[in-house]
Amino acid sequence: MTIELFHNPQSRAMMMHWLLEELGVDYELVPVAYDDGSMRTPEFLAVSPMGKIPAIRDGEVTVSDTAAITLYLADKYKTVDMAPAIDDPRRGEFLRWLVFQVSSIEPAMMQAGAKFETKRQQAGWGDVDSVVDVLDARLSKADPWLLGDWFTAADLVLAGAVGWAVGWDLFPKRPAFEAYVARAFDRPAYKKIMGG
Repeated sequence: MTIELFHNPQSRAMMMHWLLEELGVDYELVPVAYDDGSMRTPEFLAVSPMGKIPAIRDGEVTVSDTAAITLYLADKYKTVDMAPAIDDPRRGEFLRWLVFQVSSIEPAMMQAGAKFETKRQQAGWGDVDSVVDVLDARLSKADPWLLGDWFTAADLVLAGAVGWAVGWDLFPKRPAFEAYVARAFDRPAYKKIMGG
């Protein structure tokens, strides 16, 4: 069975493209444009209720949103093991950093880009400086990955998000960020999806 990935290269779908390559499963990219109305059709909204990408269709199963797709694919497809099992003690660390990407990094990127202030206590992500400092402290200890020698789906989404944040000057170019992203982007699956 072929997984359909609703995809635009200028989106978070790039990370899901990378994940599918890492897993070595059969997939098909379904191009989605931002400005042609295709993301608002009833057919697409049945796959992604918010009308956003990434989204996948795996047979009868549809999944949208980066963290949900990542968990679904990493848990279901064990062609390459990219997620600790539910009873593995490392599962908590894996989940923490996978969800940190959507719960903290993305809102902090939006705050940095839009240049709005918020009180740390009022925002679920705290603030940009807190997110950057917590992320820097953790990635400084990655050896080379979050779970040692094991590159997981959490590493993939963190590297993808941090690469964008640093590349768009939303987060500072800290040494731990640049080293971690460089290691991840040197992986054959990433190079393949980027045409390298």
